[in-house]
Amino acid sequence: MRSRQNPWLKRISNSVGEADCQKAIEIFVRTFCTPEQSLDSLCKHLGIDEIVREPLPFDGGVYELDGKRLIKLNSLAVPVRQAFSLAHEVSHLILERNLGATVSCVEDESLERACDRIASELLMPAGKVVAFADALGQQSPEKLSTIAKHFGVSLQTAAQRLYDLGLWKWGTGMWKCSPEAHELWFVGKKPWNTKRPSFSAFDLAIESKMPVCTKERFSTGSYTELIALKAHHIGKNFVVAIVGSGRK
Repeated sequence: MRSRQNPWLKRISNSVGEADCQKAIEIFVRTFCTPEQSLDSLCKHLGIDEIVREPLPFDGGVYELDGKRLIKLNSLAVPVRQAFSLAHEVSHLILERNLGATVSCVEDESLERACDRIASELLMPAGKVVAFADALGQQSPEKLSTIAKHFGVSLQTAAQRLYDLGLWKWGTGMWKCSPEAHELWFVGKKPWNTKRPSFSAFDLAIESKMPVCTKERFSTGSYTELIALKAHHIGKNFVVAIVGSGRK
């Protein structure tokens, strides 16, 4: 069954005359800012008087207060999360100015997803990501950390961006091993359905200072599937791994 197209992404495509969703987002964002422009500068351009960081029970939002327009961010969140939240709120402002969207995602999940896609382009411009990832070479968990650090984003945001741009083909995920592996997030095609997979690569990675490569089988019910894993321990029993077919 064909999935329903996000109506906001469709409107972006129509507004710039580009059918390809990713290319349309790139064109749409570039009409408002350059890849070198900071989010703070873009906020001022879009009518934000101040960015306020304070403890909040949520990531952030756009507010009207005493005649001023503010963006509030949760100061308790880690810096990369605050950066994504800021980019997300800026995305609302861009859609509000150009397509008449509201600055709230509460009742519109498709708007939330569209803002996430625009936020990714703001933080990780496609052209820069392609050039940087190509220079690094083949996909690996260590290179994911390098890319995330370079662009100032979380590992999950970097993995999703690389997957959306078609740069990395293998699935990428993070697990907390204490002692059993529990999935925190996964991007791409996942061969198994459980959030608690049991692979020797995770245990070996915890004990090793170097990434560990394995080929392992898991049961899918009536048959077993061979997969290849490359796992890397990033500290505190957190493991990042890439997952692909074990068959050539």
